[in-house]
Amino acid sequence: MQNTDLLRLQLNHLVTQARHDIYTLSTLNDSSKKQQILQRLWDALSSIHFLSELLANEILHLQPKQQLPNHYPGNLNSPQNSVISPSPTLNSPTPPQNQRTFTIQELSTYDGKNGRPAYVAVNGIVYDVTNNRAWAAATHFALSAGKDYTKEFASCHAGQQSILATLPVVGRLA
Repeated sequence: MQNTDLLRLQLNHLVTQARHDIYTLSTLNDSSKKQQILQRLWDALSSIHFLSELLANEILHLQPKQQLPNHYPGNLNSPQNSVISPSPTLNSPTPPQNQRTFTIQELSTYDGKNGRPAYVAVNGIVYDVTNNRAWAAATHFALSAGKDYTKEFASCHAGQQSILATLPVVGRLA
């Protein structure tokens, strides 16, 4: 089975799970179970987003000479994709060219305190973790936002590039 078929199967499974969870959520009165289902929905949506990017990249690589319709989400020339472009590979995400370059000192000001956004850098890419559940209060397992965590990411999340794929890229580290 091709990668494209596997991605489609996984997406279909996640959508089916999300539909079931939404239905279950609408019938529940237990708030603790609602929180569990909401978390599962959040995780499913993050996975759907990640897999849809993979699928778009797979289709673009399989059919590089064909012109995709403007409304197709994987078409880099469509108006809705003028700012966001899929990463060429999972192991080396690249920020769009129009995004800013941060020095370590500038990055340190994005610590999530006093209403400021929370940014972290990994492998030279700066990510926005402001609304990421794992970075609640701009901290993640005693790590504070506003820093480069390349080594820490490699030691704790080695090979799990899908984690980074769910975060908005805001620039690169100088």
